[in-house]
Amino acid sequence: MIDLLLAMALASTATQDGDIASAMPADYSALKTVQFTKPIYYAARHELAAERAAKKAKCKLPTDQQWVHARIEAAILVTPNGKLAKIVPVESGCRELEVYMVNHLNKYGSKAGPVSNSRKNTWYKTAMHFRWPE
Repeated sequence: MIDLLLAMALASTATQDGDIASAMPADYSALKTVQFTKPIYYAARHELAAERAAKKAKCKLPTDQQWVHARIEAAILVTPNGKLAKIVPVESGCRELEVYMVNHLNKYGSKAGPVSNSRKNTWYKTAMHFRWPE
């Protein structure tokens, strides 16, 4: 099942246009943080689903005072009309959480309407934070 989800996520992030791939900045940290018109839907069950996925995949994530902390980052390409054109997760050491983030942003990010102040496709950065007891 996870292999199927991984394949679907990779297919949704696969480059369909060589121009998009060449336009993606090499330095993720230089990107501006994306601003959404409203908060992206996030509930306690999302954190629970992320915890289950990470435990099932046996991801090695940082811990602090008996809590596991996961910060999953991604570069997103936003069109001038505010649509998410592409989501590229940053390597975190837990591919399952990266896939989870891509799927979450695909589902809820487009409804939150990223703000684009440009007349061309623009790359931004975003992150999701998860934590659960060890």
